[in-house]
Amino acid sequence: MKRRTIICGILIILCMLTSVGNAEKYVDGKTLLEEILSSYSAGNVVLSRQVQIVHSAVNFRESPGGKVIASLQGGELLECLEEEQYRGALWYHARSERYGDGYVIGTYAKPIWNNQSYWPLSEPEDTVSVSDNMYLFAYWMGTYQLDHGLSVIEDTGSDRMLNMAPITIRGNMSVVPEDIKIELALKLYEYGMICLNDACDQLRNDSLPFEIRDEIASDVLWKHYGTDNVWEIMTKQSLVLFIHVNDLHNAGVLLSERDRMIGGALLQKLVGEH
Repeated sequence: MKRRTIICGILIILCMLTSVGNAEKYVDGKTLLEEILSSYSAGNVVLSRQVQIVHSAVNFRESPGGKVIASLQGGELLECLEEEQYRGALWYHARSERYGDGYVIGTYAKPIWNNQSYWPLSEPEDTVSVSDNMYLFAYWMGTYQLDHGLSVIEDTGSDRMLNMAPITIRGNMSVVPEDIKIELALKLYEYGMICLNDACDQLRNDSLPFEIRDEIASDVLWKHYGTDNVWEIMTKQSLVLFIHVNDLHNAGVLLSERDRMIGGALLQKLVGEH
């Protein structure tokens, strides 16, 4: 059985188990997911140029992996100047009011979206707390992949399971929409996966030639993911399907009860709609 099929099945089972065992603590995952999706209105969302520290005692460095300037505490806000890649990890070149310019690894910092605060975590006993904007992005990404044949629904006995496209076309750029890099970069901004910057306005400018916008999108993806190859981006997922490891902003591997419930409901919704 393919890796994603296994993960999909495990998450759905976990969703079912936790919804039964924790009925008093949470409503069901489907209800939570629909509340997230129905509350979103792109025109009213506030984008930000800030990142928030989402862990205690995070090193603020002179350069990626370099000398430590200070230790930042959970909840601190920094002005995000630019994203950079260093040894396969996402780093933020950022500015602190107290310490000036420096760098913080993306594992422990997260872009602010729609004025939300991500600290303290809603589930401090768990490692991962997935914010609403991340589920919005995951739903868009899952829908996009399924609509364009980059992921597929497969029948396994009486079950319908979500899986990546067959190996025969995986990596084949000829089946990928021409504007996918532009679309992906714009959604990363829209859902707060990347801090607002000048590239966002350029990508939104339809008067710019496609080639220029495509080049700008490539640069955005390289800085954020370390590649602009969409097949590579899609295959490097976290425990939450359709969310890249760089976008989870966490070094652990656990999901909260709420995360498991909504993640399972998200997969069921995508399968049901396709």
